[in-house]
Amino acid sequence: AAIGQSSGDLVLNVDSDSTIAFDVVSKLASKMRDPEVGAVMGQLTASNSGDTWLTKLIDMEYWLACNEERAAQSRFGAVMCCCGPCAMYRRSALASLLDQYETQLFRGKLSDFGEDRHLTILMLKAGFRTEYVPNAIVATVVPDTLKSYLRQQLRWARSTFRDTFLALPL
Repeated sequence: AAIGQSSGDLVLNVDSDSTIAFDVVSKLASKMRDPEVGAVMGQLTASNSGDTWLTKLIDMEYWLACNEERAAQSRFGAVMCCCGPCAMYRRSALASLLDQYETQLFRGKLSDFGEDRHLTILMLKAGFRTEYVPNAIVATVVPDTLKSYLRQQLRWARSTFRDTFLALPL
């Protein structure tokens, strides 16, 4: 993993189809000054929101998910998913969780989707806080057809159920 090649105290992950505002890094890093914070995410928007009725709806869904759900979770230091389009992690926390992260198994099989949620859950289980930074704006490409949207939502639902199940103390 690239984390092994990094040397800074903080690691920024940005998806290839995402664009960050000029001040995102400083805003996310500011929240990371608290040593109890292991990961932070910014507010997601749809960069292609004007393309179709669906992309406009997804943009509104992202606004609600960030400014209602993630904001509420952040009040408790427990954002449940620091989303893939843009998240910042404490390098020392990542390093301590790397083995668990790279060997993500479910029912004996390697899991290669939902890595953002999985990593966030690992951070929380290790005792780190996860936070939302509403003024750190990130634009990402969202599905523009119903078929691709439904596939994405199914994949996300599967990872949510999997990681919720794995987080339970059974």
